[in-house]
Amino acid sequence: MEQHVKKQNSFFQTRMNQAKLGAYYTDPAHCQWIAGLLDFPENEEVCGLEPAIGDGNAIITVMGRRNNENIHIFGVELNEATADMVINHPLIDECIYGNFLTDAVITKGAFSFCFANPPYGEEDGERLEWRFFNKIVPCLREQGIFVFVIPYYVMAESMFLKAWHTNFITECCYRFHEQEYKKWKQVVLIGRKAEKRPIDGEQLAKIKKDIDSPEKIPLLPKGYDGKKIRVLPSKKKDIAEFKNKEFNAERAKRSLGKSALNDLVKEKITQQKFIADNLSRPPIMPNAGQMYLMAISGAGQGLVGSEASSDLHLQRGMVTNVEESEMRMDENGRMVEAVQRFSKVGFQIIENSGMIRRL
Repeated sequence: MEQHVKKQNSFFQTRMNQAKLGAYYTDPAHCQWIAGLLDFPENEEVCGLEPAIGDGNAIITVMGRRNNENIHIFGVELNEATADMVINHPLIDECIYGNFLTDAVITKGAFSFCFANPPYGEEDGERLEWRFFNKIVPCLREQGIFVFVIPYYVMAESMFLKAWHTNFITECCYRFHEQEYKKWKQVVLIGRKAEKRPIDGEQLAKIKKDIDSPEKIPLLPKGYDGKKIRVLPSKKKDIAEFKNKEFNAERAKRSLGKSALNDLVKEKITQQKFIADNLSRPPIMPNAGQMYLMAISGAGQGLVGSEASSDLHLQRGMVTNVEESEMRMDENGRMVEAVQRFSKVGFQIIENSGMIRRL
């Protein structure tokens, strides 16, 4: 076991280096064979989660997304360039750029399917496969299907087997074919989430005995023709949260710059400059009624003039309700207070020098 762990730690460092340049993704042929084990509904929505999505092709293949428009794929990707590519992928609904373990906020119990081939190795003394497992489980609804690709020696550990069988009913377990298995010692576990149930020592010992060597685990079938594993529906509208824990303003700005709505948004939020001498005809002084309409509608406010002519200033129209009173003698010769209420139109002007005037 110690020798396996040392080898895998070395692989993890290689994998992290690859993530900067390109990345190791699940073998496409194995993805196709895994897809052959699964049965997705054709006329109902299914939402699938991939916590280390890479270029997205693995889960697209496993879920058969190319042939089923009712499938919705949600992913998380740590490599920024890859995440940017996946965000714009026509077959993927949403992708979070960040670390699934620390950066992603995801609605609990909203997904009926998850495919995961997480990074392998240790971080802060804890296996990454374990950490991914613990965060994925709450994301799945009851009876949700979990397809987990991990090294054999991690799957064979007593602690992992206990956690797996406490949360999932195993549908099947297969070993990758020789060329791929030699590289990473990968197996694929497929389980259906169930209510948590205890597992005693006798049960655990029997499970371990059944898989105490890789040769006892059958190879992933290339042309499976048996009863397929049914995946239940799940609706996109039930995923209330799928976002980064912290808002990244710079990424949002870059995304907006690529959006077709960019020009419309800029028009709404940007105050356009205008200069009085650009008018096609001489301005006419508005009357009191027109000034009132201009002030309440926001016309005539903003930057006026130009820096070149040193008359740049900011003006703003305002309408305030005014109340005035005076003492008058009524028809019976008594002094009474007469109150008059009206709207007063004014303009505030902040001149280039900083002086504020009210008109």
